[in-house]
Amino acid sequence: MTHIMVPDGVLAPWLWIGAWLLAVLCLAVALWATRNTDRMRLVPLAGTMAAVMALVMTLEIVPIGYEPHLTVLSGILLGPAYGFLATFVFNILRMLVGDGSVTLLGLNTLILGAEAVGGYYLFRSLRRLSGSPAGSGLAAGIATVVALAIATLLFLAVVFVGSLEIAAVADVAGWNELLERAGTEEPGFSVFARLVLILGAIGWLIEATVVGAITAFLRAVRPTLLRAVPA
Repeated sequence: MTHIMVPDGVLAPWLWIGAWLLAVLCLAVALWATRNTDRMRLVPLAGTMAAVMALVMTLEIVPIGYEPHLTVLSGILLGPAYGFLATFVFNILRMLVGDGSVTLLGLNTLILGAEAVGGYYLFRSLRRLSGSPAGSGLAAGIATVVALAIATLLFLAVVFVGSLEIAAVADVAGWNELLERAGTEEPGFSVFARLVLILGAIGWLIEATVVGAITAFLRAVRPTLLRAVPA
């Protein structure tokens, strides 16, 4: 729902090149932030989460065309630096199987990385406000909804600023029929944005329920996996 899926050559060069430069800068900051961390534990976990995200994203929720990411869960388990790096690897894995392109790698790393990083800080803040680690599941669920909503707005901003052809973007998502039912054969951005937000909200709630349940389960059986987030 929040990743850009268009062929190479569609995005304006200033947009994808600028996104690549910003993504490289963020990756450099993330690598610098990992210099004094427990790499023996976190590097394998980051690789595992990248693989899990790549696998989960193939499980499309067909009626609404929503693809879960579990990026927020990665942020919660790994912290912002490793979460962003895992998201980058995840996007590379997607690209290698034909779901993405070189020009989109920077943009998608930034948007999905924002989910992981934002989800981590939201979860940490919400758990501190609750005053009890026992509320981890609810905090993770709320953090997921908010982080995905923000990332979706970033996605729509890219579509708008990049002047992408709405019909082409909708075709990739399999929403052509839905847009036609909305009353237009050549949908404009406003119709597309409303559809994205309405269907996205359903997907956010589903993914939030899953992330919240997983986080609560890990809090009960393996609390050390939440070590990246202060209690």
